[in-house]
Formats: sequence, structure tokens, C-alpha cells
Amino acid sequence: MSTAWAKGSTRAWRRLRARILHRDAYTCQLKLPGVCTGQATQVHHTVGRAISGDDPAYLVAACAPCNLKTGQPDTGKFTAAPQTTRRYVPSLSPGDDRLTVRADLVWDPARLAGYEWLRPFLAVPQDAAPPWATSPPPPDAVASYGAQAVEWVESTQRIRLRWWQALAITRQLEHRKDGSLCHRMVVESTPRRAGKSVRVRGLALWRMAHPDLFGEVQTIIHTGSDVAICREIQRGAWRWAEECAGWTVSRSNGKEAVETPTGDRWLVRAQQAVYGYDVCFGIVDEGWNVSPDTVFEGLEPATLERSSAQLHLTSTAHRRATSLMRSRLQLSLTTEDEDTLLLLWAAPPGCDPGDEQVWRAASPHWSQDRRRMIADKYAKALAGEADPQADDPDPMAGFTAQYLNIWQLRASAADRGEEVVSAQAWAGLAAQVPPGPPDAAAVESWFGDGVSVALAWRLGERVVVSVSDVADLSEVAGVLASAGFTGVATVGASLLGDPALAGVRARKGQGRTGAAVAELRRLLAEGVLCHDGGEVLTEQVLAARTMPGADGPRLVSSAAADAVKAAAWAIGDCRRQPPPLVVLTVKR
Repeated sequence: MSTAWAKGSTRAWRRLRARILHRDAYTCQLKLPGVCTGQATQVHHTVGRAISGDDPAYLVAACAPCNLKTGQPDTGKFTAAPQTTRRYVPSLSPGDDRLTVRADLVWDPARLAGYEWLRPFLAVPQDAAPPWATSPPPPDAVASYGAQAVEWVESTQRIRLRWWQALAITRQLEHRKDGSLCHRMVVESTPRRAGKSVRVRGLALWRMAHPDLFGEVQTIIHTGSDVAICREIQRGAWRWAEECAGWTVSRSNGKEAVETPTGDRWLVRAQQAVYGYDVCFGIVDEGWNVSPDTVFEGLEPATLERSSAQLHLTSTAHRRATSLMRSRLQLSLTTEDEDTLLLLWAAPPGCDPGDEQVWRAASPHWSQDRRRMIADKYAKALAGEADPQADDPDPMAGFTAQYLNIWQLRASAADRGEEVVSAQAWAGLAAQVPPGPPDAAAVESWFGDGVSVALAWRLGERVVVSVSDVADLSEVAGVLASAGFTGVATVGASLLGDPALAGVRARKGQGRTGAAVAELRRLLAEGVLCHDGGEVLTEQVLAARTMPGADGPRLVSSAAADAVKAAAWAIGDCRRQPPPLVVLTVKR
């Protein structure tokens, strides 16, 4: 184990550690005989941090005993792994020229530990892998119906849900304080044969059995690429529905349905037959081959005015996919959208398709049967033998799509969207910082990449804000003390409780980046905001881009925005304070 962390790790390191653990499928790469536990929880520098820094090429996942036993490499000498012929494939890496992925989508146990309903999932079992990308819980989420739903599905269907299936259900059923579901759309993608059908069937039955939670009779419309496959998923519930639940089942082709005595229905319909229903839960199976019109002209309008309605799009990658899944995945990976939950299991960046660790990282559930199946499929693809199930003339492309779940997504233009404010207009808002201590302060970070400290002064009806960039949370208390701030600072939710802020009085800052940018636009329109011309805030404000959305402008840029969030919080706190009391003395 390296001695470089004697004073504690940084947030940047913890984020990098999460990526390395995911890349190596949480499997120890050191494998010391008689020591290794197999389950990686740490990351090892193969040539010593003083030599390689934190270059991911020299980092490997390791179990704690192996990491401690190995110690810190003190030279650049090490035994290289045997070289093999490798074929690398494109990925959705943030560093890949295909796509710039949002930084907040990485599986980060330290951050997710702040959500009580997700804590049971933070220890990933050896037969599972966490999602390559998943949306963070929305700011208004207070709990999940997941535990209740998982228990109901397992007890009534007499099955044991896999780790990933229980996680996906728990994420999908996150709800607000009033009990309504947070996510209107779920975009889910896994490799073939992961168990999507079992989870979809269980969730559909649970919603039908619990209409009281949603305040209305449930109508579930199930469509997809192949109606026969949708029918097969529903067929798995027919016997239980009739014999155990006392529900009615219709088996007629084109009219497949399960109905409760109170009128809750689960209907299987072709893509052209989803119109004319009030939809509470829309399921789109193997969405790669589904027309966008089926969703955006058929199902989505039918969910309006429904209580806790959801659209569930699920699919494995395919090179000939329609724009439906590709566009939804691209938007979810690059654009902040609080209404959409992304759950994506895929091969890690820059992968070797013949590496078993890559297969494991892409597979939400792992077993020896799955290893043998993928090994066989890979050998055939390498030999040029096309897989009929992959439906792709290029054997290797079919393999990477079906079993590594690699989607072909196009990069967005760097300047896509509208600027929040022009550089000239922003420069015209520069002002001197007033004398005296600030009236408000806020602190936010950008996933380990520095920390922004915003200070705000009230100046009549206007507010002057100044944002400084510090390397670590340990410097925040000093910045606030130097400015003379003694009040309560607004601090990002992920930073609260960090020991480095032990001496700082703080309240929880909430809201996504898009909300902060929208607030900034409003403040600019009202003529309230002035700034000191600082580099970090100026750079982030001018880099922000938005596009029109149904509920107002939507953020489409993915650059850092911690300074924008901190500034918006500080300005808001400053404006909420009462103006200073002016005492007039009248002489007689």
C-alpha cells in the first residue's frame, strides 16, 4: 500500500479509485497466493505514485490484504503482463472523442452513501458489477419504494432477484416527500441475457398490486421490437396471476392482457397499437428496434395527467438501432435531466473485447455459465463466424454490441446550445467588491476537481459575488476566515459532513446544475447580479450552454459548473437577508 496517503485521500483520488474498481470489475488484480480475497476494495499503484502519479495505466484494483502485503513499489521495475494480440473498441469514455459524458454519472459509493435507501447496495457482491453510468438521485428524492417492491416480488414470485435487478427497481421507485415517483422516464441498457425480463415482469405486477400508492387504477402498456418476446415476458406471470392472485388472463394473440378485479391492466400491444390508452406505466422492450413515434407520439402523451407515470425504455446495443435509444442515451449521458433515470451497464473505456475482466465489468450479473457463453461467442466472432442472435454482418461488431453493450453514439458539437450571457455583457457587470465582510457564502465542488468558494455582498438591490478556486476542502475555512465571514455557509450536499469542514457552520445546498444556471439567467434578466471579474466564475458562466425545453431552458453543456452553483446559492442567501436597518436621528 502506498504511503502517499498518510494524510488522507482527496476527492479526486476517491473518484479515480471508483473508476479503476469499476474498470477491473471489483476483482483483485494482484492475486497473491494464500492472501487474496478476490473482492477489490482498494487501488494499487503498480510502479509507485512518485513515479507514475495517478496515471490509470499504472493503477489496478486490489483487495485490502494483497495491497497491504505488496506494499509500495519503490522503483520503476516491475514485471509486465504477457502481451497478447488485442482488438480495442470504441467506448463512451469521457476522454473518448465520441462523447463527453457527465462527470456525475460514475458509480461512487462515497457519494451514494448519503442516500439511506441505496446503502444496502454499496457493497457490490462478487457475482455483480455496478452500472458504468447511472444518474444520481434527484434533489427532491427522500426515499424509495424499492425495498417494499423487492420483498413483494421475491415472496409472491418465489424468486431471488439479482443484485442489479434489486438496485434497478430501487432506483426506479425513488419518490418525493408526497409519495410521487421522481423519474418520468427510465433509460436502461444492459448486455444480452442479464435478466431484464424478470425485473420488468416483477415491477409490472407490483404496480398492478399496489394502485393505492399511486392514487389511481394502473394501466400498463407493454410494447417492443418483437411482440412475441413481450408476450413471453408476460406469459411468465399468467399462472401466478390466475391461480394465486385471482386475476383474469387473456391469451388471445394481439389481445394479451392481465387484469385485476379492480381494473388494473397489463396489456401487450404492437408498436402501432399503443394509441388510445391512459398509460401509467409504459414498457418499451428492446427499444433499439422501436420507432421513436411509438414513444413520443403514442406512449408519452398518454402519460400526461397520470399520477407517477413512467416510461421504461430497455434495450441491448445494436449497430442498426433507430434513433430512439441512441438519442435518449446520448441525452442522458451528456445533459442534465432530473426527470430521467439512466441505468447503463457497458464495457469500460478503451477495452479489449477478449479480456474476461471486461466481460465482467459489462455484465450486471456474472456466473461461470455466462463466462462460458461469452467466451464461446467471442471465439466465434474472432473466427469471423456471425452470430444469428446478434443480427449483424460484422461478427466482432455484433459481439461488442450484444455482449459488451457498446452503443455507437455520435459526439455533440462543442458549441451546441445557447450561451447564458455574452462575453461583452458579462464583462459589463464587473464591479468592485464592497468593503467589509461578505453577507453570504457558499461552497461546492465538481467531483473532486477543485472547490469553489463564493462570497456575496448586498449592495442596495444588487448583489456583488466573488468566487475563488481552492484545491481542497481543507482550505475553505481559511478563505472564509480571511474574508471575515462568520455566518452559516451553504455547502453542497456531497460535502456536508466532511471532516475538513468541521469548523464551518453550514446548511445543505440543494439543486442540480441546471437549476443553478436557470437561476443565474433569472438574476441576469432582473439586473441583480454583479461580479468581481474572477476567472473561475467567468470561465464557467461563458461555457454554459442551454437549449429550450418543455419546462424551460435545459442545460446541455457538461463542463464544470461548481462556481456557478456556489454563486447562485450565495446570491440567493444574500437576497433573502433583510436589508440593513438605517436609524435616523432627528434633532429638534
